[in-house]
Amino acid sequence: MVNSLFKTPAKEDHMASINNTVEVEEISCPYCRGTEHSHWASENGFSAVRCRDCKLLYVNPRPRQDLIDAAVKTGNHTEVAGGYNVVTKRNASKVTAYRRIFQELMADTLTKGKPFSFMDIGAGYGEVVEAVASLAPTGSRIEGIEPMTPKAEAARAMGLNVQEAYVNELDDQYDCVTLINILSHIPDFREFLEEIKSIVKPGGELIMETGNVAELSDASSVPGSLNLPDHLIFAGESHCIGFLEEAGFVDIRVKRERRDGFVRFGKLAVKKALGRPVNIRLPYQSKYRALFVRARRPN
Repeated sequence: MVNSLFKTPAKEDHMASINNTVEVEEISCPYCRGTEHSHWASENGFSAVRCRDCKLLYVNPRPRQDLIDAAVKTGNHTEVAGGYNVVTKRNASKVTAYRRIFQELMADTLTKGKPFSFMDIGAGYGEVVEAVASLAPTGSRIEGIEPMTPKAEAARAMGLNVQEAYVNELDDQYDCVTLINILSHIPDFREFLEEIKSIVKPGGELIMETGNVAELSDASSVPGSLNLPDHLIFAGESHCIGFLEEAGFVDIRVKRERRDGFVRFGKLAVKKALGRPVNIRLPYQSKYRALFVRARRPN
């Protein structure tokens, strides 16, 4: 299947599906292609299932490809009864958080003091672009692309170098490419990584962030909601490493970071009080971890 989440949608594919009244499709496991699975959780009328072979979690049946494409552009999931819009708002606190994270993840690059090129895929409102730009040596090229129109426009209004574009529209290579909480949105991450690899310079790096949701026994351990069907797959550390190794990346390193401290507990409590569908557990009890995966494209 063509992965068009970060590839310019083909007009003929979209037109061919307009008259198709079936809004969902059954799929095999996006990681191992297995067909046996068991129900794991439900949300917004969609189900996340666990592959019985590799344990990946994925939405099945999932929205048709043309509906996924449309939601990527607008943020509006019309396939959800009553509608489901994922256009939120810019979160300034993320800039501070990612400044700390990238100061650690890219310490060896930053301490060299040499300009470098950087591309954030799925940059959203540009928080990562802003954070890295504040750390990078003078002369560095810090950019991002975001296919969702309102987010890209908001980032540019802030003066950030975030273009409304897809990966296949890039014609350059970068010293560092980042995928921050992108994996869960990609219908075919294996194919997507091949596209990403083409824009990483030989010897350059890829940095990913995702959650270890596939390692959790049940959805109550997930902080917040699953955001189905905006999120399509949920991986674990082994899946991340497997995807990257298959794509030919080397020197893969994983950093785990817990997200269930007192600050997070307080934020979730406020959301719960506002009637939002979030899961709350006592601080430092959850097995959920944010995974930061760093890998290198061989020379």
